[in-house]
Amino acid sequence: MMKIVFQGSEYQLDTLDDLRQRYPEASKLLDFIQDWQQGKPSYEFQTSGSTSSPKVIDVNREQIVASARATGQFLELKKSDQVLCCLDPQFVASLMMAARCLIWNMDLALEKPSANPMTAIKNQIDFASFVPFQVYQMIADNNLHQLENIRNVLIGGAPLTPAAFGTLAQLNTNIYATYGMTETVSHIALMPVKGKYSQAYYHLLPNIVIGQDDEQCLKVSGAVTNHNTLQTNDIVEITGRTFRWLGRRDHVINSGGIKIHPEQLERKIANLLSSDFFISWQANEKLGNECILITKGAPMAIEKLEEIQKVVTEAFSKHHAPKRAVNVDTFEHTASGKIKREETRIKALKLGQLG
Repeated sequence: MMKIVFQGSEYQLDTLDDLRQRYPEASKLLDFIQDWQQGKPSYEFQTSGSTSSPKVIDVNREQIVASARATGQFLELKKSDQVLCCLDPQFVASLMMAARCLIWNMDLALEKPSANPMTAIKNQIDFASFVPFQVYQMIADNNLHQLENIRNVLIGGAPLTPAAFGTLAQLNTNIYATYGMTETVSHIALMPVKGKYSQAYYHLLPNIVIGQDDEQCLKVSGAVTNHNTLQTNDIVEITGRTFRWLGRRDHVINSGGIKIHPEQLERKIANLLSSDFFISWQANEKLGNECILITKGAPMAIEKLEEIQKVVTEAFSKHHAPKRAVNVDTFEHTASGKIKREETRIKALKLGQLG
C-alpha cells in the first residue's frame, strides 16, 4: 500500500492527520488522498485559464484514473516506485502525482517546494515532476546532473527555453516536457527532451484523440475529458500521434494582414540570444501592428538586432522581422513560470521604453 515520506518520517494512509500537523500547507493534498480512499466520485480543480478564464471545474474519478493510467503506461511505472513531489501541494499537478501513486501503488516522497529541491534529495527516486523555474535554478547551481539519478523526469507548467532544452538533452535519463491543462486532467502528451529542440515533437499518451479546427488549433478528447471535445487555443502541426506546438492563437500578431506567430520566430532566433526574450508588438500607423523584440537585461547592440532581422527575414519575410529591440530589467511571470507577455509589454510601455 502507498506510503508517504516527509522529512525522514514515513506515514501510512491511516496516519495522514499526523502528517497534516507537521506539514499544514499540504492539507489540500492530504484531503484529496483521504477523499480518494473514501471513494469520492468527483473533485473540484482550479483551472489556470489555458482554454478560457480561470474557473473551478468538476473532474470525476474516472477522468483521474484514465489520466494516471495513461501516464503510467507511457512511462512504465510500477508498484513501489519512489515518486518525488516537490511542487506546491495546492496545485493540481501535486494532486495528480498523489493520484498516480494511489492508482499504481507507488510511494510518495513529499518535499516542500523550493527553487532547487534536489539539494534535499538523498534517496533513490524513480519518478519526479518539476516546473521550469526549478530546472533553471539547478542549471545555475550546477547540480543538474542529479536528475540522472531519476528514471523519469517531467517538466511542466510552462515551455522550456531552447537553451535549457539543449542542456537537459545531454543528460543520460528520461526527461519529458509536458503538454496539458487542468481541463485534460494533467498532461495528454510528452515531449522527449533529446536531440535538437527544433525537431522535438509531443507524443500522445494512450487513448488520447486529437484534431484541429479551421485555424489549426488543437482539439482533444478521450476519457480524460469525459469524452467531450476540448478546443484549445494552441496552434499545432500534427503528424500521426505526434504534434509540434507552433504557438497560441491569442498571441498572433496581425501586421498588415499577415498573421505572425511569435513562438515560431522565437524558436528560429533562440540560438542567437543568451538572455531571456520574447517577440511582441507595438502599434504601426500603416500596418496596424509590427513585431518587436523584448529582452531582459542589458540593451541589445544594433549589430545583434540586425543579425536577428536578417535571419528572420530569410526564414519568413521582412514583415516578420522585429523592427526594434527593447529591454526590461525583469519579466512578469505566472506562478508556474510562464511569461506574462502582455503585462511585460505594458510594463515596458510604462517605462517609456517603447515610445
